[in-house]
This record gives sequence, C-alpha cells and structure tokens, in this order.
Amino acid sequence: MPRMSTDTGSRRKSCVGCAQGKRRCNRQTPQCARCLARGLECTYVNNHAISTRKRQQQTTAQSPYFPTIESSSQSIDDLLSSLPPDELTLLGDADFLASWLPPSPTLFAVPTLLPAGDFPEVVVIDRWSTKQLLRGLKSYPEMFVRSRNTPFIHHRLYGVSLPDAMQDAFMVSASYYSRTPETEDTVLQILETKSANLARSYHTTQEELLAAVQALMLLHIIQLFDGDVRQRVLAEQNMNTLRAWTMQLQVRAGELGPMPTWQEWIFTESVRRTVIISVLIEGLYSMLKTGSCRIVRQLSVMPFTSGTSFWNISSDASWIAESYRLGSDTVLYGDFSRAFEIGRMSRKLDAFEKLLLAPCIGERDREILELEDS
Repeated sequence: MPRMSTDTGSRRKSCVGCAQGKRRCNRQTPQCARCLARGLECTYVNNHAISTRKRQQQTTAQSPYFPTIESSSQSIDDLLSSLPPDELTLLGDADFLASWLPPSPTLFAVPTLLPAGDFPEVVVIDRWSTKQLLRGLKSYPEMFVRSRNTPFIHHRLYGVSLPDAMQDAFMVSASYYSRTPETEDTVLQILETKSANLARSYHTTQEELLAAVQALMLLHIIQLFDGDVRQRVLAEQNMNTLRAWTMQLQVRAGELGPMPTWQEWIFTESVRRTVIISVLIEGLYSMLKTGSCRIVRQLSVMPFTSGTSFWNISSDASWIAESYRLGSDTVLYGDFSRAFEIGRMSRKLDAFEKLLLAPCIGERDREILELEDS
C-alpha cells in the first residue's frame, strides 16, 4: 500500500501525458521534454487552466491567412537558455531520443583512420558551441542572397542560370530579409508555399536533387532558426523529406574518379558539404529541442576537402596546378576534428572549418578558434 501511494503521488507531479503513458517526466514547464520532443499537448493537473489560457493566446496570435498549428511557444532564445552548463557529457536516455529522431540510414562507407565507433552516439553540446553553430548556419540564406554562394554552394556550381528550386530559395530569402511589418504576412505565406511545393517535388537527375536539397536547407534554416512557432512546426513536417533526400544525394553521388575535372570536383565537393550541413541542421535543432544530439557518429565518416585553396579556385589553369594534391586534402570530419584537437593543423582555418569545429571544441577551448581570427 505505501508503495502504491508513493507511485500515485509521483504521477500527480508528472504531466497528464507522461502519467497516462507511464513514462518518466522531467516536469519541465510549460512543456516537459517528452511532450516537447513529440509535439504533444502538455498539461499538469494543477496548471490546466493556465495551459488552456496559453493555448488560446497562441491561437489568437496566429495569422488569419493560415490554419492554426499548436506547438511549443518557446523561442530559439528560450531554448538556448535552457541548455545545460558548458560541459560535454553523454546522455543515457537514448530510447527517449529515438522516439523523436528515427535511426539514420547506414552511410556510404569510406576509409577512416578513426572509426565511427570511437565517437559517442549521443552527446550534449555546450551552450557556447551551440550558439556558434546557430550563428553560422543562420548566416547562410542571407549570404546566398548577397553573393549567390555559401560554404556548401560553390560560386561556379550553377553558372549563370540558377535551377528553379534555387531561384525559389533566392527569391524567398531575399524577400524574407527585406520584409517590413506591412509585407511580413505575405512573405511568410510565400515561404510556406514554396517550401511545401519544394518538399513535394520529384528529381530525375543528381543535379536536380542537389539543387532541391540546398534550396530546402536554406528555407529550413529560416523556418527553424529565425521563424516563429508556426514556421518551426511546418519545417518539422518536412524534416523526413530533407533527411531522405540528403541520404539519397550522398549515395547517388558516388566517388570522384582518379583524375576529376574541375567541374566534376565542384559538383562532388558541393554534395559533400551539402550533406554535412544538412545533417548539422538536424543535429542542431535536435539539440535545441531535446537537449542532446545523436549525429556525431554519422558526421564522423563524412568526407570533405579541407582548406580554401581548392574551394576558392577561379580558373581551370589554377585547378590543374593544384589538383595534384587533391587526395591529401580530402579528409573525414572525424579525422579532421581529432587532428585539430591534437595540434596537427599547421595552417589557418576558413569559415567553413571553424563552423565544423565549433561543436567539437567547446567552451573550454574557445580561445583556440578565437586566436584564428587575430
């Protein structure tokens, strides 16, 4: 009898959903971690009236042009402030995370000096690293509008004419960053329409698929990290599409031949970087929502070409002169981070490499990256 009474008292402290499902509840307000991750309504017995009023306020605040979508009212700043202290730790509740993030498909295998098993499956990234990664990713849509390239979209990838998907991403991004209070509803309506149409599109070639993945990534960055609650919910609905396209892109890209042309390398390296950034977007959002990230092993075996010498080449002649050392500059993400950690990096890092290292370095070693800017 005392045991039953104690259990009942504990469940009364839990939210209604966790108590009914007989699952552990961390009793966080206004939503516990389990309900937040699953997008469920979260109510506590003593706070039901308060929760109801909050939902009514959220519904009233929705734009009259769109149907109501209920979700957590937490802003990105709120999510950041709830992160754990600046310490890299392992999280043991993998079953809970799996309920929100389905297992990632097996990646295309590449030779590695440090096998993926050497890296933890689930990690907690500290607040400083999360902010660095968030700031870097948020800059990409506006960077694309201003220069038509990003660290994952090469300046010679598309030539003069952008594919339809990238034209839509360019138009939406330009409209979003120049919006006014009078045009905001219209801009958001266009953003929702274009992202929904893009997620339903079909691609017959690798080039079309790459353009679609890059365009959806740019729109997702806006919706997930700079949009309101509604935009985040809509982006979440397309996350499975982006994940599937990303994996399909990597598998279909294959490997470079022994002596690739400059254009072949541009396409393949853009695919590599696009895949990495796509996975980072999902990992960062998982970190903000659930407080943990489970993409480390997946990222550790992803290849890319380090340094700026190849990425910034502007002519065929320069490519021919530099391509003899192409193989030595192609590394795996995991090997790259470990090499930097043990001091085997003798050159300055570019912006893309700093972004990759931000979640690996952490608050304790932030001065290492900061010294790179001096």
